[in-house]
Amino acid sequence: MSSGSAEPAPARLFRRLWPASGHWRLALPLFALLWGGTLSLFVLWLFTVRGHLRAVELAATENLLHFTLHSHSSPLAGPIRRPGDLPPGLVFVRLQQGGEQLLLVAAGREGGEYLALPPELSGVWLPFGEGKERQRLTIISRQRESGLTLQAGKEAGESYRLYRGMVNWALLVTVGSAIPLWFLVLFILRRSLAPLLTTRERVRQLAAAGDGVLLPEEGVAPELAGLAVEINKLLSRNRRLVEGMQQSLDSVAHDLRTPMTRLRSVAEYGLQAEADPERLREALADCLEESERVLAMLRIMMSVAEAEAGTMRLELMPADLADGLKEVLSLYEYVAEESGITVSLAAEEGVPVLVDRMRIGQVWANLLDNALKYGRSGGWVRISLHAEEGWAVVLFADNGIGISATEQPRIWERLYRGDRSRSKPGLGLGLSYVRAVVAAHGGSVAVASELHQGSHFTVRIPIYRGELSLING
Repeated sequence: MSSGSAEPAPARLFRRLWPASGHWRLALPLFALLWGGTLSLFVLWLFTVRGHLRAVELAATENLLHFTLHSHSSPLAGPIRRPGDLPPGLVFVRLQQGGEQLLLVAAGREGGEYLALPPELSGVWLPFGEGKERQRLTIISRQRESGLTLQAGKEAGESYRLYRGMVNWALLVTVGSAIPLWFLVLFILRRSLAPLLTTRERVRQLAAAGDGVLLPEEGVAPELAGLAVEINKLLSRNRRLVEGMQQSLDSVAHDLRTPMTRLRSVAEYGLQAEADPERLREALADCLEESERVLAMLRIMMSVAEAEAGTMRLELMPADLADGLKEVLSLYEYVAEESGITVSLAAEEGVPVLVDRMRIGQVWANLLDNALKYGRSGGWVRISLHAEEGWAVVLFADNGIGISATEQPRIWERLYRGDRSRSKPGLGLGLSYVRAVVAAHGGSVAVASELHQGSHFTVRIPIYRGELSLING
């Protein structure tokens, strides 16, 4: 066993705190907010302390000036100097009126340098002197109504050094806190992102596995529980879509195999009969028929996909459903006679709807075609239309072979054909097209059927509330 394989604790901690490649942009705004907030607090604190110290300095100088004035009653008499006559802390007091002035200075100081100051000068921590003699003074200047100007200066070096020390300390703390604050932000970010990263890894594993397992929705934080619920819905929907696509592809491959095989066989037959123009013409006609069958299948599939995606373009216009049903009934009159099936229509007149006449006509044609195709000789198909609480209700009823309970949920799927329907010609797209077009019109379609007892297809479409005069206009 290698003694150097264990990672040192500081290195492990540093690696855990060091941000991943995608975490820099998340950590920087939070770090800037916290560090900027800290800096702002220190700046605000320094301004508050500075204002307080300046106010204290001005008040102390004002008090010392008043004390000095009450302690001296000497008249103004040219520039004079009286050392030791000022209270501790006060550097000078200057009185000026017209061309006369009186200067009181503290012991050990020269008066000439103060006489050069402007009489109106006031301020806190004003620099005075040069080199080692440089000092900080708080100077106030007051103007009396008599024309007398009072000016006093107080030693302010101690409060200035205190303020500068606070500034340096604040700068040191602010700059020095950047590194620990950065790692604190990274720690908070890692702790905050850990559940999301764990969820992401689980989603990746579930997506790769594809075994139907979902994320746990219990035993986690409420926020993550809600996220897990939505992710599970998305995973379930995606799996259903994938399964549906796989089934559709299988059905397309199965249903296209026959026309494509026949198309190839007819083409080969035509090539073998180059010397016979009539046989070649028949082969080309068969090829055209099979290609039309394939194109029809693809067109219907595209229409169903557009309707389900909400992108089907409808040319809506007012219409009376009774007229459309009569047109479809007349088109299938001869088919019904050949099948030995009686078709009847009981339509309430004046039921206005806003529909795409061509597409809604295809809906009626599909429903009637199915009723005739899977009906029985001597049977019947009854079509009815009536208005019901704001809906136009169309019913296609027959006494044909019916649909078993297990097949009814699947008849709306694209390319689905039941066992008993495979003996009849068809693409398995009619009912899926019917439901898609009806849904695009804001309606619904439902089925009720019993095996060997017939079927009832009910279509509901919203009634049009516009002007009745527009119908068939």
